[in-house]
Formats: sequence, structure tokens, C-alpha cells
Amino acid sequence: MSYALLTAHCVSCGVFFTSNPKYVPSIRVKGEREPICRSCADRWNEIHRTSKGLDPQPLHPDAYEPIAGEEL
Repeated sequence: MSYALLTAHCVSCGVFFTSNPKYVPSIRVKGEREPICRSCADRWNEIHRTSKGLDPQPLHPDAYEPIAGEEL
């Protein structure tokens, strides 16, 4: 069985991280969806959701885990 990870720099803070390419959260920058790290996803929820009394946007439980190669 093979596994895959997306490696990227967070478009928000620049940290290098790994994630599941199907479930990693992203934000739109200049028209393109760009991945964000777990810390920035949590911060995004604070700024755009919970501070306004809204429920946070849940992260997929596998967002930062490897994906089985067959699922790509």
C-alpha cells in the first residue's frame, strides 16, 4: 500500500507543512486556492467565524494526515 502527502508552505504564515491533498483547508489568493497550516486554519476560524458568534468551520479529521495512494 502506498501513501501520499502534500508538502507546501502555508500561504498565510509561510511555515512548511504536510497535509492530505484532498482535505487540507485553503484560502483564495489572487483567484487561486492555496493551502494553509493547522494554526492558520484555527486563526481563520477565530477571525472570521467565532468572533462573530458563528460556529467554526470544522477541519476534516484527516486534513493533515497521509492519504492512501489509491484515493488520489
